Amino acid sequence: MGHEQQRAGPLSSRRATAVAFAVLLLASACSPGADEPTEPTSAPRATRAPGDTSVVETAPATSQAPAVAPAPPESPDAGPRRGGTLRVLLAADPTLITGWTPWDHVCAWSCRNVLDHVLETLTVVAPDGSVEPWLAESVSADPSLQRWTVTLRPGITFTDGEPLDALTVKTGIDDYLRSGRASSSHLRDARITSVIVIDELTLVIEVGEPNAGLPAALAGPVGRVFSTVAAEAEPETFARAPVGTGPFVFRRWSVGEPAVLEANPDYWRTAADGAALPWADDIVFTEMPDERQRLEALLDGRGDILMSRSAELSTAVAAATDGAGRQLAAVQRYDDNAGVVLFNLLRAPLDDIRVRRALVAAADQSRLVAALGPDVDWLAATQWWSPASIWYSEEVAAAWPSHDAERAHSLLREYTEDPERSDGRDPGEPVRIRVLCTDDLALGRMTAELERQWESTGLVDVDVETLARTGLISRVMGSVVQSPSFAGDFGATCWRVGGESDPAVLASAAVGPVRTTPLNASNLSGEHLSALVSLIESTDAGDDRRDAVAQFMAELANEAPYVFLAYSSSVVAATADVEGLGRMSLPDGRVIEGHRLGVGRYDEVWLRRE
Repeated sequence: MGHEQQRAGPLSSRRATAVAFAVLLLASACSPGADEPTEPTSAPRATRAPGDTSVVETAPATSQAPAVAPAPPESPDAGPRRGGTLRVLLAADPTLITGWTPWDHVCAWSCRNVLDHVLETLTVVAPDGSVEPWLAESVSADPSLQRWTVTLRPGITFTDGEPLDALTVKTGIDDYLRSGRASSSHLRDARITSVIVIDELTLVIEVGEPNAGLPAALAGPVGRVFSTVAAEAEPETFARAPVGTGPFVFRRWSVGEPAVLEANPDYWRTAADGAALPWADDIVFTEMPDERQRLEALLDGRGDILMSRSAELSTAVAAATDGAGRQLAAVQRYDDNAGVVLFNLLRAPLDDIRVRRALVAAADQSRLVAALGPDVDWLAATQWWSPASIWYSEEVAAAWPSHDAERAHSLLREYTEDPERSDGRDPGEPVRIRVLCTDDLALGRMTAELERQWESTGLVDVDVETLARTGLISRVMGSVVQSPSFAGDFGATCWRVGGESDPAVLASAAVGPVRTTPLNASNLSGEHLSALVSLIESTDAGDDRRDAVAQFMAELANEAPYVFLAYSSSVVAATADVEGLGRMSLPDGRVIEGHRLGVGRYDEVWLRRE
């Protein structure tokens, strides 16, 4: 499959023939709802306009450009087959899966691969970032963007026979999500203050302030719908086998064991041709933490599908063949999440914009990214959004500073000779930058190259400190007892920025007040940034909202809070016996292709073998 065209300059793709399987671990700064180093997508940017984000409605069936590259086409004589068991090999989630209740258990990538087939959401976010209705028939706002009307699809029932209605959605939010240790923060981010039942299929969601991103929030934990009757009747059973409206139901599962799902014979949704879904009889989801072993298991026939968020594995998948010499089918994607070297703006000399801009200019992005893995396909990042996203801006990409040693030296000279320089060192002395990073081998190569580049200016001394990932996160996030709170204990650090949440959620977390916003790891704030966040939150028209997001990203580039490295990536791959990988039929009959974060949909996947 072809790759995205990169902007001229920073980086050229490298196709691996031999791959280092060191998993790149950048500390995650994802905000809630961004279930978030770097990897190739293989598709052109989607061309379908997202429409007005304040109105998400079912549209007439139309042809839609794929959000990411589709899996290889089926052979001419192929047709969907019913039956069989899909064996899906999952990466390990950051948190051990101990249950499936959406209000008490954190559900990251592997968890979502399972749970999305059982508990569905009011809306879904397509791979290009646009929002589509799912259990909801429509979601629309009044002019204030503070009252949102949600109309449910008629005739849908949970697998326990209970009907999906407005009261069930309200009860789920009010009685479960609000009190849940895993979901209450998502409700706060969505700014939901009340849910009002209008009639059997209609409810109004009121938010405390304008929130154009609510439709996207309803595609996450806030909009995950479950049978409250089942949850109340047998809470312990529900935690092991929740009851939803999805294409599959739990057959068996226990902590640390594979999750086995079986087909829901009364599933409400059909394929684009009207055929009943799902195709497979069963799915067995097995966590297999080791990336190399997961690929080997797929190639030797112990699995049918794998998912990964490793750039190295994505590259390996593209070149891999099974024992019969057949190539794997793969849907690869650059995710809306980027590795960076992030600066602490409360720590001198990084509190001075001249120093930050100088360090960005001194960084040769192509060499830094190559150091992460010379035999791995990468795409250099210029913003939070990958080129396949509706939020990606060509203008922002073009404005990202390129390597400029002369500019870097000039800015550093200006700062170091300033008698009032913020670090208190004598005029003429080099600046000192302490870089905090994990003990990962790939990141060690990158930080060594960064140290060389910065010190080659003759005006920077670099100290690199390595530690375990959990320790790094603690140092970077800081705590409430610091002054100011959450200031962090670092100068610069390996980190990740962006994520799969709505731009309003990500932007407010990235530049919110330092004392009350732990996810503002760079400690960047200001009235101009707050005004842009408010503009994103209160702008509902598609083009205007994308312009507001681009303005925000451009201002971030101007403030230079970090050095961009490369986009993270994910892949869903399958053997030659699998068809339909990456396909999703919307309720209105349109078909879209792709995935996000390695979270696949398998209700339209079928097996060629008997």
